[in-house]
Amino acid sequence: MLFLFDIDGTLLRRMPPAHRQAVCDGARAVYGVELTPPDLGQTAGMTDSAIAWRLLTERGVPAETITRGLPAFFVAAAEAYERHVPADLRPYQIAHVTEALAWLRERGAALGLVTGNIQRIAWTKLGAAGLAEWFGCGAFGDEAAAREELPPRAVARARAVFGRDFAPERVYIIGDTPADIACGAAGRYRTVGVATGSEHSLEHLRACDPDYLFEDMRGIRTIPL
Repeated sequence: MLFLFDIDGTLLRRMPPAHRQAVCDGARAVYGVELTPPDLGQTAGMTDSAIAWRLLTERGVPAETITRGLPAFFVAAAEAYERHVPADLRPYQIAHVTEALAWLRERGAALGLVTGNIQRIAWTKLGAAGLAEWFGCGAFGDEAAAREELPPRAVARARAVFGRDFAPERVYIIGDTPADIACGAAGRYRTVGVATGSEHSLEHLRACDPDYLFEDMRGIRTIPL
């Protein structure tokens, strides 16, 4: 079994806007575009690549310029995040997260990530939250703009990291947005909706038809493994 978790809204919630500020700092440093955190608008379920493309395109940056600058943007945003992030994000853990992760690990599940965060930001964020050590691998928002491209990457890495194969029906994508459910369904993986984020209600997620749906992370412990 392989469980691949989203981060924002699924493992952590209502954090200070360090990540949004980092995106703004990266856009200014690389593209000369001035942004403020509110300019990012609604970002739940989006990859950082997709967020950058949307914002920069809206401000008239040519596509070829965006593409050419993205590697530098990812570095600049990650460096900015490391400057802005609070040293301790443990107060922002979603309730019952560590209990759910421990329950899965005790039953032999492999744990990884599928997140829209830039990889370096993801690991910095989880490190500050005391959660990084739970996860062996992942796929990240600086690797693709389309979220559905991420789960197959994460599964391939999990095979290498954990030394075993994972059939699609034994892979679970866990997240708090319709985009999390959709990206799992696109790869024919099991999908687990958790109404732990601030944007999407239990009923909203139910309409996306996940394989499992829970009000909070305690529900993970009811999945028959």
